[in-house]
Amino acid sequence: MRPPASPRSSLRTNAIELSDVSFTRRGNAILADVNLGVPAGSCCAILGPNGSGKSALMAVLSGYLWPSTGTVTVNGRRYGRVSLGEVRRTIGLIEPSRAPRFDPKMCVREVVATGLFGTIMLPLHREVEARQWQRVAAELAPLGLASIAERAYGDLSSGEQMKTLLARALVADANVLLFDEPTVGLDMGARAACIEVLDELMRRTDPPTMVIVSHHLDELPRAVHRVVLMKAGRLVAQGTPGEMLTSVRLSLLFDCQVDVIENKGRFVADVRAAGL
Repeated sequence: MRPPASPRSSLRTNAIELSDVSFTRRGNAILADVNLGVPAGSCCAILGPNGSGKSALMAVLSGYLWPSTGTVTVNGRRYGRVSLGEVRRTIGLIEPSRAPRFDPKMCVREVVATGLFGTIMLPLHREVEARQWQRVAAELAPLGLASIAERAYGDLSSGEQMKTLLARALVADANVLLFDEPTVGLDMGARAACIEVLDELMRRTDPPTMVIVSHHLDELPRAVHRVVLMKAGRLVAQGTPGEMLTSVRLSLLFDCQVDVIENKGRFVADVRAAGL
């Protein structure tokens, strides 16, 4: 059975709150009447078919897309009333398919250190201090990156690059982590390692708040507390993994036959095209 959600998370205030959020582009409703609360220190997964608005929702959360209506509050700061730059420093956006274009010759620890400055290069006008390199090293070790700290970023595997981006977000003291399809392009071994990293983050004494966008059940860590289902720009349902990740719900969501199997707290899906 899936382990119960941490009682601490149910007692905490929401790190993320969206109220009646809509976004319209050229007359098309990309997001419509989205209401969502994610407690601090919890893990929320967002599932839905292509075009359901998942990536647009992540862009709104990270402040790179402004909603047409509604309010967005992250870490108690309401967008429009605070500096977005200040809020973004508390948010780690990990999108491997749209990662910043770091110099491929930069080594792993240098890429991670850029998170201290919110840049894609180390500053030319100042040196990274010893205490700052210590912070970098403290995030490299738990993610299994210490042994490749001097390796060129361009020589890393997709999984190693994902971990490097995650370490970069953590070294910046981001306490809200947004993952947009974090395992895209990874082979099975790298995918499993990525998922274990996410579970390990949630086992920390003071875990970050995590939101994970995915198409696939087997990409979700065991630590997920809440699952949100999206379709056509709307949140159609939300609840615990046991309530949301069912054959009936996902078949309706993806418009095909989905048979859900749970094994030791992890979910997988057997999918058949409609009519077969």
